[in-house]
Amino acid sequence: MIEELSGDFFQQLRGFYYTAQTGSMRKAAQLMNRNPSTISWQIRQLEQALGTVLFDRYKKSLHITPEGQRLLEWTISTFELLRGMKSDISSPSGILRGTVSISSNLPFSAQVVGIISVFRKANPEVRIKIRRALTYEVVDDVASSRVDFGLTGMTADAPNCELEELFTSRPLLIAPRDNDYRLPERPTADDIADLPFISFLAENMEESGDPYFDTSLRSLPHPLNIVLSVNNYHLMLRYVKQGLGVAVMDEMCLMASSYGTSWNDIVSYPLDGVLPIVRCGILMRRHKHLSPQASALIEKIRSELPRGNTRRL
Repeated sequence: MIEELSGDFFQQLRGFYYTAQTGSMRKAAQLMNRNPSTISWQIRQLEQALGTVLFDRYKKSLHITPEGQRLLEWTISTFELLRGMKSDISSPSGILRGTVSISSNLPFSAQVVGIISVFRKANPEVRIKIRRALTYEVVDDVASSRVDFGLTGMTADAPNCELEELFTSRPLLIAPRDNDYRLPERPTADDIADLPFISFLAENMEESGDPYFDTSLRSLPHPLNIVLSVNNYHLMLRYVKQGLGVAVMDEMCLMASSYGTSWNDIVSYPLDGVLPIVRCGILMRRHKHLSPQASALIEKIRSELPRGNTRRL
């Protein structure tokens, strides 16, 4: 027997989802083009139907409860399954249709341009949306199911997500070729302690926050001497070329960011003894229900992108 569910129940789940994601019924109402009172009523009805409290309410703030967190996971899976069902039924005779949404950092996006182009030409009825994002944004997009999957590098595991590693990328210290830093071939943490650093400044962050190495850099025995912060790897390379200081990035970022920049003026030193290796691959939410078109694109990336390390790409 299939239990009878009203259309209102699914609307209540939608209201709950957006409230949980934004932490605000007002913001949820804006996203859903509803009145805040409607969202409030939906959540009350949902709590009554389930016999539990989904949000702790304190003054004007909402905090999701453990029961609410469990429902959020079920809600995401439910709507993923429904979306996959619609895509599967609307794609007869093996013809792929629909949209695939991807969250990817820029260096990884550059690696798969050819693969995605070939896939799109072979499947002209599939629309592909790629959102450029930093690592923590990719993780958030994937965990909240705003996208089908992510393409990124990571140095630590992400909650509720799984990374299928395709290749690795070493951390590097980038310096002007004509420098007087007297660095050995493999610098240690002590060797880089007093160097002037050009750091990555993550968007919406007051202080420097490298997408991969922020935690590792902050845990070094000596604080970095940061002289300049920018939120673009290509600009970091240009300032290194000008002799303003050194920079940290991984091999994949260096390859993707060095366009228009002469390699003759820059030298790199491996830092894998100081910073963690970046694991690069396909990031998916645990228990993800993929649409046929998303599954096909993942398989294309998986089969076409050589495994190993960045230097093989």
